[in-house]
Amino acid sequence: MDDKLNRMQLQLDKHTSQIGKLFSKIDDTNLCIQKINTSLMQIKWGVFGAFAWYIIGQVGIIEAMRLAI
Repeated sequence: MDDKLNRMQLQLDKHTSQIGKLFSKIDDTNLCIQKINTSLMQIKWGVFGAFAWYIIGQVGIIEAMRLAI
């Protein structure tokens, strides 16, 4: 009985360690996802800016303002 209890305690300690490692990996994964999201937002606003620059360049700033209003 005592041997069985010791094995269960060792297994519990092992699982506790593994759960801690998994939570650490989840935190790292979330940080990477946030960085990817930031990069995608920069790309998105860069495309919007390039589109606006193109419209202003082709139409003119006064005409672009008239189209916006």
